Amino acid sequence: MPIAVVGAASAPPDGWDARTVDPPGGHVLQGTAWAAHRAAQGWRSHFLRFADGASALVLTHPQPPLPGFVAYAPRGPISGGDGVEPVAARAAGLADWVRGEGGTILAVDPELDEDPAYDRALAAAGYRPTEELQPSRHRMILSWEPGHDLEAVRARVSKQARQRIRAAERSGTQVVDDARGVHLEAFAALVDAAAERRRFNFASDRGFLAWWRRVLDARQARLWLAVHQGCVLGGLLAYCQGGHLATAFSGDRADMRRELPGTMHLLRWHAIREAVEAGYPSIDLGGVDTAGARRRPEPGDPGYGLYEHKASFGAEWVASAGAHETVLRPAVYRAGLAARRVRRLIAGLRR
Repeated sequence: MPIAVVGAASAPPDGWDARTVDPPGGHVLQGTAWAAHRAAQGWRSHFLRFADGASALVLTHPQPPLPGFVAYAPRGPISGGDGVEPVAARAAGLADWVRGEGGTILAVDPELDEDPAYDRALAAAGYRPTEELQPSRHRMILSWEPGHDLEAVRARVSKQARQRIRAAERSGTQVVDDARGVHLEAFAALVDAAAERRRFNFASDRGFLAWWRRVLDARQARLWLAVHQGCVLGGLLAYCQGGHLATAFSGDRADMRRELPGTMHLLRWHAIREAVEAGYPSIDLGGVDTAGARRRPEPGDPGYGLYEHKASFGAEWVASAGAHETVLRPAVYRAGLAARRVRRLIAGLRR
C-alpha cells in the first residue's frame, strides 16, 4: 500500500535537512542546498511530507510544448533507517502525488543496499529500472566497529597503500582543509581531467562549481586538497550525510604521480582519519562502476584501477539498489518520445 503524501510546500519547512540529510540513508541531494541550486537552474522544488512522518524533496520541470512536467526525487525518498518496504511504499505515494499534480514521469533513486524485495515492491507500484541518474550505482564502504581507534582502522590498509601514504608525507605533500572553497577552480580542473581519464560523462562547467560552493557554504561537505610547495596536486570533496562521510568527487595531477607518488592515497587516508576522529561508524569511498558496466569492475575495465585503490584501504564492495522510473501519463510520454525522434532526424538532416 502506498504511504500517502499528506503535505506539500514550495519552501523548506523548519528542520528539513535534519529529516532528509542527517538520518540513515540521508543525502545532501534531498536537502535545502540542492533544492536552491536546482531552483537556480529552472527546477521547481516540492517539500513533501508522508503520512508516516517521513519527508522527500521532489524536483519538477515543465516540458513544453507538451503538458505536464517531469519529476525526480534525487537520492530519495530516503530510508531513514527503515527497511526497503516502507521506502518502496513512499515511492508509490510519490507517484500518486505527482500523477495528481499532472506529472508525466517520476524517477526515484534512494541510496539503499540491493534487495530483490525492493525491486518487486517497486514493480508492483508501476516502476521499472532505468539508467542511473548518478555517475555510479554501487559503493565502496569502509566501516569499523564501535570503539575502534585509528590504529585499528590503519591495520586494515594494505602494506602498499601505507607505503604510498608515507611516500607522500616524506615528499612534503600536505593536506589542507579548504572550507571556504578558495581553490575550487583548481579542484574542478583536476576532477574534469579525472573524469576524462575514467570515461565519466562529467564536466564541472555544467553547474557543479556553483553547487560545490553552495554545499560547502551549507557545511554539508568537506574539501581537502593535497598541496606541495604551493601546487595543488589533488583534491577530494566528501558529503556530510546519513551519519557518515561520503566521497563525492576527487581528482589528482596524473602527470605528477611518478615524481610525487601517493597523492590520492594520502587524501583518502586523511578523509578516513577525519571520519574516525569525528566518531562516524563508516566512510563511503564512492563508486567505481560506470555506464554499461554496473557491476564489480574486472581487470581491463575503466574502473578497475580505482576499485583496487579503494579496496586497498579495506573498503568493501556494496551492491546498491538501482534507479527506477514510472510513466504516469503514457500518451504524453509517447508524444514526447516521438517529438525527440523528430528533432534528432531534423538535426541529422541539417548536418
